[in-house]
Amino acid sequence: MSDDPRIAYNDLDAHPLVRAITDLAAHPGDEHAAQRLAAELFGLDTTVPIALAELVLGSEGAFATLARRGIVPGDRRMARAAHELAYLGKLAHEDLAGMLDRYGLADAVPPATAEPPAGRPPALVALRARLVAAPDWDVPVEALAAFHRVEGIGALAINRVLRFTHGTLVGVPHPDPITPEDLIGSDRERAPLAIALAAFVAGGPANDALLYGPPGTGKSASVRALAAGRADAGLRLVQVDRSDAAVITALFAQLEGAGPRCLVLLDDLVFDDAERTDRTLRAALEGDAAMRPENVVVWATSNRLKLMRETRSEREDDLESALGRGEKAALATRFGLRVAFTQLTQDAYVEIATGLVARYGGPQTGDLVGSALRFARSGHGLTPRTARQFAVAWCAGTVPPLPR
Repeated sequence: MSDDPRIAYNDLDAHPLVRAITDLAAHPGDEHAAQRLAAELFGLDTTVPIALAELVLGSEGAFATLARRGIVPGDRRMARAAHELAYLGKLAHEDLAGMLDRYGLADAVPPATAEPPAGRPPALVALRARLVAAPDWDVPVEALAAFHRVEGIGALAINRVLRFTHGTLVGVPHPDPITPEDLIGSDRERAPLAIALAAFVAGGPANDALLYGPPGTGKSASVRALAAGRADAGLRLVQVDRSDAAVITALFAQLEGAGPRCLVLLDDLVFDDAERTDRTLRAALEGDAAMRPENVVVWATSNRLKLMRETRSEREDDLESALGRGEKAALATRFGLRVAFTQLTQDAYVEIATGLVARYGGPQTGDLVGSALRFARSGHGLTPRTARQFAVAWCAGTVPPLPR
């Protein structure tokens, strides 16, 4: 099939690795083709079967797009997809070392022991293992169709954590490793969020949530940790750049489907633009002409409950500005779950700071508690962020000594 262009997997036809393997398989005596393939293989961090399996599972081509919308078993287009998959499976399992050995380039092939990319969604891991085990990739064509229907296409299908930037979904290859077990304190604030997220991941409905409070109180860390705690159940965390909040409906269109369940994070949300982006977001959250996707819930963090900055004239006590303030405050009411993260009490701060020092293996000697409190009072404040900064500084030995 080397001269037969891909249709079902048309997006892979020009991929450098696929193209290089295809060219050398078709022209095994072409030294330049061997050199091009060696150059592609030299940069791989995993095996060729794993790399090609992830390209297939992360496809955005004609078959994946069709399968996302739904394709019934026995559809004639399944046969074309199976035909192309059979060839891609053959390419993935070619003896590339043998093909390159005649040119002294066999050492460019990654070892069979190379690890697969970590932190992938569980459904991808399972199907990837099936493709890596044998070259008959045409056999599970119906499983691939079901995979795209439920898990999505492109970056959504192969990443647990993503960013939506400039209108495009991009995978985060090395997301923040924080988990719920890493968090100390603020359990009361996180409890309703954890309960709501568990119900959502299990397939139930969920209110959008607003986490608000002073900087450093653990809002963003809580979202990332709670999402990571549900990643093994297939949850995706999608962070939206503030500049893209106005086009969140475009994100909803990309995420909409039978799955996966997606937690969209609008971090550090506040509006001060004349374009009134808050109106666009408000309409998107409550559903405008297009119905909200059932597989998407939105959480936002903000330093304030009122998400709009007010001008001086808007703070004046007249009817017109009062109506304006009411409209600007309306966005917050679209979040059915609103959780306040407040400054810590002194005892809670000390508990977190000393707990982190113990977790990091720092010394428990000296005036640990007094130093932690002085660190907070030096302008950092009684917050989880301050506690973490102190613990790092204490363990590194960079906390200023007591004055004599």
